[in-house]
Amino acid sequence: ERLAELIQPFKPAALILQVPSTGALANLLANAQAAELAVLIVDAVHQTREMGANGVYLSTPGSGISNVRRELGASSIIGAACGLSRHVAMETAEAGADFVAFDASSPENMTEAAELSCWWDEITVVPSALFCGGTPPDRSILARARADFVILKEAERPGESLTFATEFGLKSQS
Repeated sequence: ERLAELIQPFKPAALILQVPSTGALANLLANAQAAELAVLIVDAVHQTREMGANGVYLSTPGSGISNVRRELGASSIIGAACGLSRHVAMETAEAGADFVAFDASSPENMTEAAELSCWWDEITVVPSALFCGGTPPDRSILARARADFVILKEAERPGESLTFATEFGLKSQS
């Protein structure tokens, strides 16, 4: 019910959700559609269409993008984790993913993920994301990464990640 309030200062491009309960999902999808947000369900390829979500986020690198694309069709959004692998990112994009995500979920991975994202930006037009998990990214590293999206894992308190994103100056281009 608080979705519109939480996203008002920061309009995310999408919500990426673990499979929620059916009742909660229907309400969330209605609120997300009203706010013009895409909703991606983590790893729920078979349920995505019946749930009415816009697509799927595959959290395991190398998750068979071609098969997922065939099952969901061209209009669904498919995002895919690529860890810290250039090779997996290239195969994922070639197989039809709409965006690739590099793992910046720990301080140890942040610099390498940012370098991969910068490299990716130079060689391809497929959007990239940095999956920052619950770790606030370093501003200077994030700026050098030139990622199209930043994926923030929700903190323990509802809305905390969106508050962080607002304070960090992240904004969706809409």
